[in-house]
Amino acid sequence: MIMKGKNIVLAALLILLPSTMDAQKKRSTAKTKSKPKVSVVDTEYEERLESMRNSIQKVVFIDSIVVKKSQLLSSLNIPDEAGSVESYNNFFNTTDQPNAVVYINQLKNKCVFSKFADGGWDLYSSEMIGDKWSRDIPLKGLDVLGDDVDINWPFMLADGTTLYFAAKGEESIGGFDIFMTRYDETTKSFLKPENIGMPFNSTANDYLYIVDEYDGFGWFATDRNQPEGMVCIYSFLLNDVRENYIVDEYSPEQLRQLSEIHSISQTWSSLNVRNNALERLTDVYKRKFTQKKKNDFTFVINDELTYTTLTDFRSPEAAEKYVSLNDLSGKKNKLDISIDRARNAYPTARQPQREQYKQQLLAAEKQSEKYEIEIANLTKEIRRIELAKLGK
Repeated sequence: MIMKGKNIVLAALLILLPSTMDAQKKRSTAKTKSKPKVSVVDTEYEERLESMRNSIQKVVFIDSIVVKKSQLLSSLNIPDEAGSVESYNNFFNTTDQPNAVVYINQLKNKCVFSKFADGGWDLYSSEMIGDKWSRDIPLKGLDVLGDDVDINWPFMLADGTTLYFAAKGEESIGGFDIFMTRYDETTKSFLKPENIGMPFNSTANDYLYIVDEYDGFGWFATDRNQPEGMVCIYSFLLNDVRENYIVDEYSPEQLRQLSEIHSISQTWSSLNVRNNALERLTDVYKRKFTQKKKNDFTFVINDELTYTTLTDFRSPEAAEKYVSLNDLSGKKNKLDISIDRARNAYPTARQPQREQYKQQLLAAEKQSEKYEIEIANLTKEIRRIELAKLGK
């Protein structure tokens, strides 16, 4: 996609830019290759493909850039609140896992990573103990996808339980599809992963899925419609709730194009919506770039103390609570954005939609007020804990 104006700024900034778990069963080194995407006619596969085409998620795609796959990780500007993603070799200072990926949480004390072993790719976790990372622990529950499934490209939400990853196997419609799962504290295992569907997945390879809950944006990478060795990184608006396209309102060709992201402009309800989102996204990149040069954040402890990084905290409990505060602030920010969108749409909406907007606004405004109270209380609690640790 040729990028002009603000898009040039966006592209430039982009460039500058879990738990007790059981061991998974060993793979055979003579690993059976996963089923080809489209070369074999399979009833179950075709039914799954048709089901996805009939439930395409409505997503507003803001922009896209094409980069070399080898430069994918370095081309991302993941906000600090969401953690970070690095190559395995770079993070662990080794050379034996050139295609493995590591997700590191914001506190930099937990990570989830892929690793090639016993003839296949699986996910593992590790925690920082003292100044060293603990032994690799296989993630329990992901093997329900099958014995010969390759899993890579992990990303975890700030809640520490919601995990996204790319997997290639029988549950995929492509070489790699993006899946989502959550950790169940009761069973000490991840729930059965779910394919997140179209338009994020396709009959090509779909890789890394990243969420910035604080600002309300997401990114994902795919090699659909790209030359060998290239990937396209899409940025999109997060939805408050999942909404699918109504099949009867679109022709089969329109649905096909929407599922494949034939053109991001097809996802815009209006040019104004896209331009506003692009402006906000550009501001996020600028803010993150400025913070990288100065500090991570600003949190006032008292009249004499202001923290700018998590390492400033002397109390680990206060640092953990600050991460929760940041997550809560992100949820409120995202909710307030959706409230503004609903208010702007209300005047031109039809009567049935107006009533729906009215009910949604009332509920959202109540929730926003609740978030505001929780944020204020948590802020006071963080200050109290930190000052007690400092003996003040």
